[in-house]
Amino acid sequence: MKLSKLKAEPFTFTLKNDFNMTGFMLELKPEEAFESKRVGKDKFTRTNTTSNVKLANNLILSEDNVSKLIQAGRKVMIYYLLEKRLDVYNYSNELDVLNKVLKY
Repeated sequence: MKLSKLKAEPFTFTLKNDFNMTGFMLELKPEEAFESKRVGKDKFTRTNTTSNVKLANNLILSEDNVSKLIQAGRKVMIYYLLEKRLDVYNYSNELDVLNKVLKY
């Protein structure tokens, strides 16, 4: 299923160039985090959110698999590199997320 077809609407933010993603992720605590080169691409590289250990090979999921995680209620964050766009799914309070975006 395409992310655009999901019933769950993301909170979408455009980030500044010097955005501190590490500090933001430590405070927001997403269950899953991914990055993609641009909106519309169907490959998502999983970002390790549970430790600072660098993995040799990153886990790459398809858009369908990421959609299933979102539908299952997991807190998911997707960062699009070229657009500097952040989509956040399954968080209850948009203002709380916005405050954390502004903080970092």
